[in-house]
Amino acid sequence: MTFIDSLAADVRFALRTFRRSPGFVAAAVLCLALGIGANAVIFSVVHGVLLRPLPYAEPERLVSLVEVRPQGYGGPVSWPTFWAWRQHSPAFAHMAAFTGGGVTLQDSEAPERLQALRGTADFFTVHGVPPLLGRTFASDEDLPGQAPVAVLGERLWRARFGADPAVLGRSVSLDGLAHTVIGVMPASFDASTDVWLPLVAPPDAAARTRSTVLTLRARLAPGVSLASAEAQLKQVAADSASAQAESHRDRSARVIPLDESQTQSWRAPLQVLFGAVALVLLIACTNVANLLLARAGTRRRELAVRLALGAGRARVVQQLLVESLLLALLGGALAALLARWGLDALLALAPERLPRRQDIALDGTAFLFLFGITSVSGLAFGLLPALQVSRLDIRGGLAAAGDGGTVPGFGRRLGASLVVVEIALSLVLLVGAGLLGRGFLHLLGTSSGLVPGQVLTLHLSIPDDRFFNEGGLDAELPGRLLEPVLEAVRALPGVTAAGMTSVLPIQRAWNNARYQVEGATLPAPGDEPRAERRASSPGYFAAMGIPLRQGRDFTSLDAAPDQPGVVIVNEALVGRHFPAGGALGQRLLIGATSYTIVGVVGDVRQAGLEREPLAEFHVPHGRPWGDDGLVLVTRTSVPPETLLPAIREAIRRVDGTVPVYRALTLDQVISQSLAMRRLVLGLLGGFAFLAVLLAAYGLYGVVSLRVSQRTRELGVRMALGARPADVLRLVLGQGAGMTAVGLGVGLGAALALSQVLASQLHGVSARDPWTFGTVAALLAAVALLACWVPARRATRMDPLQALRKE
Repeated sequence: MTFIDSLAADVRFALRTFRRSPGFVAAAVLCLALGIGANAVIFSVVHGVLLRPLPYAEPERLVSLVEVRPQGYGGPVSWPTFWAWRQHSPAFAHMAAFTGGGVTLQDSEAPERLQALRGTADFFTVHGVPPLLGRTFASDEDLPGQAPVAVLGERLWRARFGADPAVLGRSVSLDGLAHTVIGVMPASFDASTDVWLPLVAPPDAAARTRSTVLTLRARLAPGVSLASAEAQLKQVAADSASAQAESHRDRSARVIPLDESQTQSWRAPLQVLFGAVALVLLIACTNVANLLLARAGTRRRELAVRLALGAGRARVVQQLLVESLLLALLGGALAALLARWGLDALLALAPERLPRRQDIALDGTAFLFLFGITSVSGLAFGLLPALQVSRLDIRGGLAAAGDGGTVPGFGRRLGASLVVVEIALSLVLLVGAGLLGRGFLHLLGTSSGLVPGQVLTLHLSIPDDRFFNEGGLDAELPGRLLEPVLEAVRALPGVTAAGMTSVLPIQRAWNNARYQVEGATLPAPGDEPRAERRASSPGYFAAMGIPLRQGRDFTSLDAAPDQPGVVIVNEALVGRHFPAGGALGQRLLIGATSYTIVGVVGDVRQAGLEREPLAEFHVPHGRPWGDDGLVLVTRTSVPPETLLPAIREAIRRVDGTVPVYRALTLDQVISQSLAMRRLVLGLLGGFAFLAVLLAAYGLYGVVSLRVSQRTRELGVRMALGARPADVLRLVLGQGAGMTAVGLGVGLGAALALSQVLASQLHGVSARDPWTFGTVAALLAAVALLACWVPARRATRMDPLQALRKE
C-alpha cells in the first residue's frame, strides 16, 4: 500500500472505532474544544490589539515622542520644544503635534458634541493614509489667519451627512465658527475621532515653555533605526532644554514605537491571559492523552493481533496518530463555533477604552492559528500514548481474553505523570486567579473618598463662540450659564444637592499644576510643587459626598472677577505644607494670581482606586482647565437614572445650544475605572475553573482505570477479609499520592511565576501565603472528591464476580 492508501484506510478505521465509542469521543472532543476555543478567542484579542500592523503606511516607521522629566516620567511637550525637535532632528522624515478635545457641531439638528483632534499640517503626512474623499491639510493651513477647514471621520460622514459626496466644500459650524469640509478619512484610520481640525499655535506660543500640552508623532527617515533616532533626539532635547529656562534642566526624550505606546497598559494583562489559555490547552491535551491511554488498554488484544500479523510498530503508531488528529480536528471544528460565541461575549464585556477593538475579529489569521494549534495538539496528546502502545508485549496481548482485558501497569507511570502535570498546571492558574481576586477585592474595599450612591454625572460642552473671546474667559459665564443651570437642576423634585467641576475624580489625573506657598522658601526653577487643579462650583463637595474638614464651601460671589482669589485644598496638600495645621488663611501663588485658602476637604482618589490621593486644589468654577466642558454632579433621593430626562430638559430650557453627553452614575464611573481589572480577573478565573474541572476529570479517569485494572486483586483482598474501608483507603491513597506530588510541583511553579502578576496586583503580595494555602487546599479537596467516586465504587464490588473476571 502507498502512504496515501494506508492513511485513507486508517481514517476509515478510526471513524468506525469512533462510532463504537461515542462516550470517549464526546469527552475527548469537548476537552479539546474548550482548550482550543479559549486559545482562539484570546489570540484574536492579542492579534487585534498587539500584533496586527497599524492601519498606516509603513507602520514600523511610526513613533511617539515624549519628553522625559528628571523625575523619570514622560509626557507631552511645549510649543518651543516641538519646534526645536522638528527643526534639529533629521532622523525623522516628518513630525507632527496634536491635541484632543471636543467641539460642538451646530446645524439644523440638535447640537452635538464631537470628538475632535487638532493637528499640525504634517499630521496626515506622518501617518501616510489617503483620505476616503477630498484631501487633508495643506502645508499652510495650520498658520494663523487661514480659513478654517475640517476633515470628517467616516462614521460622522455617514451618520450625520448620509454619506453624501457633496459634503466636500460644505460649511459646518463647529464651536460657532464656520469650517469648510475638505475631506473624509476612512474609519480604519481612527474610528474614535469624529473630526480633524488644524492646530494653530497661539500668539504667545514661543513663551509657553512650561505649558506642555502637545502630543508628538513622527515618521522615521528611510534607513534610520529606532536606537539612532532616540540617541539623536536625546541630544537635541538636551540642547533645547539648556537653551530654555532653568526649569527645563536635565530634560531628555524617548522614542517609542507607535503600536507600543498605544497598547502599553494592555500589553501585560493580555500576555498573562495568553499564557493562561496556553496552560488550559496543555491541561486539555494531557487529559485527552490520559483518555487515549485508558482506551489503548481496552484495545490491547486488537493491537497485539495487528502486530502479530506483521504490522510494524511504525504502522501502529501511524494508525493511533491518525485517530488523535481526527479527534483534534473534531475538537477544532467545535472550538471554532465556541470561539465565535466567546469572542462576541468577551467584546460585550470589554471596556470601551480597549485599544483597537475594531481590529479584533476571528479573521483568516485567527482561523489559521486555530488550525495550527489543533494540528499540534493532535500530535502532542497522541504521540506519547502511541509510542507507549507500540511497545506492547505481543504474547501478553494475545493471551488476553478479549478486548476488555487490561494488564496492571499498562501506561500506569505515564498516566500518573500526566495527572501530576494537570494538577500542577491547574494550581498555577488557580493561584494567579486567587491573587488577582484578592487584589480586586482589596480595590473594591478601598475608600474613594466619595459617597457614590444616588449620584448622577452629566457632561456639558461650553459653546466657545458665546463664552470665550480673545481676552480669555467671558466673565459672565457663571452668571449666564452655570448658575442658572444649577438653580434649575436643584429645583427639580428628588434632587438633594448639585454642583459642577471641571474633571471628575477617579477618571484621570495630570498632577501638572505648579504652585507656590507664599512666605515659604522659593523652590529652584523646575522643582515647584505640583497638584491636581480643579474648577468647582458651590455645592459640588456636598453632591459628591466629599467631607468639608475645615473652613467653608465656595459661594456664588467667589467666581466674580472683582473678588479676591480663593481656593479650597485637600488634606494631602495640607499635610505636605502645613502638617501642624493652620492652613486656613494661607495663600497659594498659582500662576500670577494669589489665592487665599478658605476651606480644606477630604482626599479623593483622582487617578483611580489603585493610586493614593494626590495633592489637589479647587478654584471657583468658570472656564475649566484642560477640558472644553464641565461635569454636572447631582445627588438624588430617587434612582438617579429616573431624573436624567428632567435634568436634560432643565438644561435645555436654560440654554438649548449646550450639548449634554456621557451621562453616568458615580457608581458606573468607579466601575468603569476597574473594567480592565474585572475583565482580566473574570477571564483568568474562568480559565482556572475550567482547568480544575479538566484536572479533576483526568484524575477521576486514571483512578477509575486503575480500579478496573486491579479488579481481581481487590476481589482477592476482600475475599481474604479486607473491609470496604481498607479498599477505600487503598484507592484514595493512590489518588492522594498523585495529588500531593502535583500540588508540590504546582506550588513551586506558582512561586516562580507569581512575579509575572506583580504589576497587576494591588494591596496583596505576589507570594501571599493565604492565597497559596487556600488554593492548594481547595484543589486538594476537589482532587480527593474525584478519587472518592471510583474508590467508593470499588468498595461495592462483589468479590466472587471480581474473582471470576479474566
